[in-house]
Amino acid sequence: MTTPAGRTRAEPDLDAEREVDFGRYLDALVTRWWLPVVGIAAGVVLGYLIGLGGKDVYRAQATVYVGTPYGAGGNVQLQGLSTNPDTVARVARGGKTIDDVSAASGMSARELRAGISTRAVKSGLPKTVPNQLYVVSVEGSRRAQVRDATAGIAQRIVDVVGGYAKAKIKFLKQEIASDNTQLTAIERQVAAAQSALSGASGLERLTLSTLLLTAEQRRGTLQQDRLQALQLLAQAEQVELPRTIDSGEAVKTTARSTRNAAAVAGLIGLVLGILAALLWEPVAARTGRTEA
Repeated sequence: MTTPAGRTRAEPDLDAEREVDFGRYLDALVTRWWLPVVGIAAGVVLGYLIGLGGKDVYRAQATVYVGTPYGAGGNVQLQGLSTNPDTVARVARGGKTIDDVSAASGMSARELRAGISTRAVKSGLPKTVPNQLYVVSVEGSRRAQVRDATAGIAQRIVDVVGGYAKAKIKFLKQEIASDNTQLTAIERQVAAAQSALSGASGLERLTLSTLLLTAEQRRGTLQQDRLQALQLLAQAEQVELPRTIDSGEAVKTTARSTRNAAAVAGLIGLVLGILAALLWEPVAARTGRTEA
């Protein structure tokens, strides 16, 4: 740059200034290395003590199987409430669930709403495959209330997502009962025809033989239909029907994890220690000028 007097002034070397600043910061950290160390140690101790002082609460968990719905033939998977990944969380925190479970368990709606959590149990299958297992947790101040609330929420989820499977089971049982009734009637018909066959004339024997042949064909068809219905019923009850696998007793825990509290406080202490090491000289210099 050229000055009014015709002299050239050198431009400041910004890269050099940055290198000097970086070196100064590094020297400050090396010189006062003990400040970050003290910050970490003090933070860990303080965080651990805070964690120990956390209020004891009770937590209960229930594992819910939401089922996999299949079509009438049993070989085509359907999409429904149980295959939607948001269903469990929405039902667990829904207004009706909160009101009903709060009234049944004795927990206040506010405490219950704050203490509910849900998570899916990963199966290791591709992400396109819907989750089937979910863990429902409830935290609260009273053991019995927490236990009952957890069981109530799990049952509410089962009731909401299990409507299709329950209806399917009902219809299959009706179909099996109808097949059994018809098979019983055929058995009586066959027994009567066989009893009359020994004393029948030639024409009567022909008629009775035709009747027996028709009855046997009908019985075979009904037995095959009943077998298929029994297989579909087993699939509906074991695979499609949602249920609570387990609902454990509420156990005492702390509202704040000592490990997490110590880790977070230690990190905060480290940051504060680094800032103290970097700002030590500027603050000391300013304080000295003020006193002077």
